[in-house]
Amino acid sequence: MRKIVEYIFCRDCKKVYFYLHGGPLFTLRNWQEDPFATMLYNEQRNFILLNYPIVYGNGGISDYQFLKEYFWEYKRQNRNTEMVLLGESYGGYLASLFAAEYIFRKIIAISAFTSIAYQELFSSERSWLKDYLSENALDFYTLCRDNKVNTRTIFIIGSRDSRVPYQQFLALPFMKKFKVNILPGFTHRESGTRLEYVVSLIKQGL
Repeated sequence: MRKIVEYIFCRDCKKVYFYLHGGPLFTLRNWQEDPFATMLYNEQRNFILLNYPIVYGNGGISDYQFLKEYFWEYKRQNRNTEMVLLGESYGGYLASLFAAEYIFRKIIAISAFTSIAYQELFSSERSWLKDYLSENALDFYTLCRDNKVNTRTIFIIGSRDSRVPYQQFLALPFMKKFKVNILPGFTHRESGTRLEYVVSLIKQGL
């Protein structure tokens, strides 16, 4: 299984999107398997699907380090290319950590958690999450607390998301570097017209 799947439609374009899927316990083989990868494909945007390593007990560390090394090497080899990062759910959590780096022009995190402590108390996914994440893993709340948010970050979250309760976003301090879109009545992963609305919001942010 390839960890990295590239879709380059315009070789001369100096903008590339990177997408981190949710999960984390699976991999994406192609764009058809994910609605947000499908959005990028249909828009004919240059994008790269990244399958991060799955390591129980070291989540938030080994996957983040793998991605960090890849992103910095890509930036080194493509100095004039604008990089934008998207992620959903657990992939959105990982994406939000890169707000501390100076790699991306913008980060868009869909249905992503920002507080590990809150997730472990109130998320419907808390049983596996506590075992999966490293005790040393950071989160976006910590970045805010330590004033380490350096990249414009947009969050999209549903008010009825039991996997990622939106209340954790209310604890974040006000900062101009990030924006939170709470969608009334939306759940973790929508379909039909509601999914289309989420996609429209993402397109506005691209």
